[in-house]
Amino acid sequence: MKANVLKDAAKTGERVVERFTASKEAVSDAWDDTRHFVHRTRRTIRDLLGEAKYNIKRFPIRSVALAFGAGAVIGILISRNRKS
Repeated sequence: MKANVLKDAAKTGERVVERFTASKEAVSDAWDDTRHFVHRTRRTIRDLLGEAKYNIKRFPIRSVALAFGAGAVIGILISRNRKS
């Protein structure tokens, strides 16, 4: 009787250790994926900002006109929502 209980306890302990190891590996993989995603996102944002700066320097009048137009559209949309 005691031998069976000890065998069951040992098997249960082995399963717990295996599951813990699998969980640890899954968390580690998820952490690595998240870290790589953050690095790619930072690099993409840096590239987009560089392109935006370049286009603003190359086409300053068009950039100002575009910003004015976007601001006007946003202002109109906000003023319409207040009246409703």
